[in-house]
Amino acid sequence: MLGQSLGGTFVDERLASDRPASEAIATTGLFLNIASVIAVAVSVASWGASDAVIAAVAGVTAVLAFVGSLVCFGKQAEDREAQQVA
Repeated sequence: MLGQSLGGTFVDERLASDRPASEAIATTGLFLNIASVIAVAVSVASWGASDAVIAAVAGVTAVLAFVGSLVCFGKQAEDREAQQVA
């Protein structure tokens, strides 16, 4: 049952787990966030080992992964706001 009448209003009973697209976006954002932390660690370790090329590549990867995670979390927030308004 997706909704139920409660005091003359329509209440949406679906949980966040019933919205797989929103959960997939959040999971992707979390994955990218963890990947960016790992890339920063590789970048710092490579920089300390005087391997500037690997450090630069890992640093750029970290920035792109972090920005990607912010985009995913922003998209999830928009989806949640749209679901609350509807």
